[in-house]
Amino acid sequence: MLNFKFLVFVFIAVSINTYSQVYESIEKSATEYFISLSNKDSDVDSDLSKLKEILFRNFDKTELESKYQTSINDFDSLKNHFTEYELTIKNISKDSALVLFNQWYLHFSNTFYNYADEKFFSSNQTKILFFSASMSCQCTLEMCKKQTIEILNLAKEMNLDYWIVDSYEHNDLQIKYETFFAPSLIVFDSHNNVLYKIEYDEKMIVSLFGYFNNESKKNNLE
Repeated sequence: MLNFKFLVFVFIAVSINTYSQVYESIEKSATEYFISLSNKDSDVDSDLSKLKEILFRNFDKTELESKYQTSINDFDSLKNHFTEYELTIKNISKDSALVLFNQWYLHFSNTFYNYADEKFFSSNQTKILFFSASMSCQCTLEMCKKQTIEILNLAKEMNLDYWIVDSYEHNDLQIKYETFFAPSLIVFDSHNNVLYKIEYDEKMIVSLFGYFNNESKKNNLE
């Protein structure tokens, strides 16, 4: 009986902890769906349902405003955007859906920008800051979408922290780090020192893989 009560307590504690991680739970689920959609996986609909379930939980208004530094109106706008996306993709191709979801993902990034800023720069490990754009010429938008997916896959594979920023809405960090093009990225160390930059390069992911491989070889020699 005591073991059963203990298991129930642990389950409730874990559920509350997961439930309270608003940004983290949405971001993780959105990333999984984004990657699944790009790969045209068979379980893509299931991943979308998981994202919807998390997004439409009854999150606490006070916590959204105080901890996550966003308003309930902004959060409702994000949910409305998701509902529009869900209705639209019923009649379009997976490739077209990918374009629209990229826009939703950037809307999500903008909604939690201030919280994500603090979270990213408080990370004590190597991390990637990627500048995308929600408004630009078609070729740039396509490159941003493609490289966002590549960064998400790389970060998952290498267990790296990352942050995707909509530079059209937020260019303060681009100005600060003199990275004036999108797409572009910056690699930071655990102390937020700039280690590496790549600006508007179609082979960005190749260069980034090369950088990490070289760093790995250096570390093995030391």
